Amino acid sequence: MATSARHLCRSLFQVSRQIPVKRKCQPQFLLRHREIVPLRQISTTSSLKADEPTNSRSAQEASQSQDDGEGFDGPAEYLTPGTLITANDLSPEERADYDLLSKRDQREYLALQNHYAAVFESAQADAALDDIVTDVDKQVDKEVENVDFPDSAVDPREIGYWALDEDDEFGQVEDGDEPWDDSAISSVAHSELEVHREVREYTRVIAWDMPLLQQYAKPFQPPTNATPLRFRYTTYMGEAHPAAKKVVVQFCTKDMPNLTEAQRLKLIKLVGPRYNPDTDMVKMSSEKFEAPAQNKRYLGDLVNKLLDEARNGADTFEDIPLDFRHHKSKKQVTFPEEWKLKPGRIQELLHARQNQALLGAGETPASTSKEAVHSYVQTLNRGGISPQRTL
Repeated sequence: MATSARHLCRSLFQVSRQIPVKRKCQPQFLLRHREIVPLRQISTTSSLKADEPTNSRSAQEASQSQDDGEGFDGPAEYLTPGTLITANDLSPEERADYDLLSKRDQREYLALQNHYAAVFESAQADAALDDIVTDVDKQVDKEVENVDFPDSAVDPREIGYWALDEDDEFGQVEDGDEPWDDSAISSVAHSELEVHREVREYTRVIAWDMPLLQQYAKPFQPPTNATPLRFRYTTYMGEAHPAAKKVVVQFCTKDMPNLTEAQRLKLIKLVGPRYNPDTDMVKMSSEKFEAPAQNKRYLGDLVNKLLDEARNGADTFEDIPLDFRHHKSKKQVTFPEEWKLKPGRIQELLHARQNQALLGAGETPASTSKEAVHSYVQTLNRGGISPQRTL
């Protein structure tokens, strides 16, 4: 591992420290007589030139400077070598081309040559460190122990399904799934056990905790006239339900304080279909707000507004009749009193049953009134002898 890493580092280091080729000045006559022709790749019209040539000196200088700098890609920051290169250090051929350049290009050319010299000096300094790097690598190789991987082949029977055709020894591992235990129970059985545990827990609560609540018991006190409003809440134990915020209020119109009969009728007309004429109860609910306490406060304020409006004598709604079409009364069917047996008739049936029993094989023990009536009805259905009725 150390040899491969060292070889890769040396290769990258050699590539990064290659010295760029020395750039030669371009002949000046090529720069002067070069003409730029714009390239129009996608166009249906021919390229047109200006009617009159541009005589502006600034435009010509800008064009010439653009031509001179075209194709020149210098470094972002120039480096300075230990010994600066001047025009006297150039060869005769390079000096001839150097004299043809402008002052600005001459400065750029010398700066570029000095930059290349600085890069070359840094490369030589790095090469001088090769011996030191080699010594350090040898020392590291001596100190680091070689990793020894034991040849412990995995049993083919223990290899999982996904590693059957795996050539890599690191991929031939055991299957991550645990072996199936035949003595284990299913998830349905676990759920049944959970229900059994819950039942046992509540049984212990009933046996040990519920008797302790007896000390907090209070006798029932019916509501007084001071509290005519009855609020009802809905609580879902152990869960947050959206219907838990609903609050219902009920009150009887006759229990409301300081209301005359005319004011009570006006209140009934104001509540409209929320009034039940059979029970004289008004029922309203609210779930506009998130908290039950807010809905209760809203219903309390609404009842106060209805009472204030009912007590207002400006308009008593006497010309508006009561409308109970929203309520459908259910008729309570009861057993007719005329169909019930009178006590005298029950005694008459008992005597008749006893007389009939004397005609039988033997005397039977006395029975209750209901049994006597039942046996008498069965005798009539069979067409037996019926006793004579005496008025």
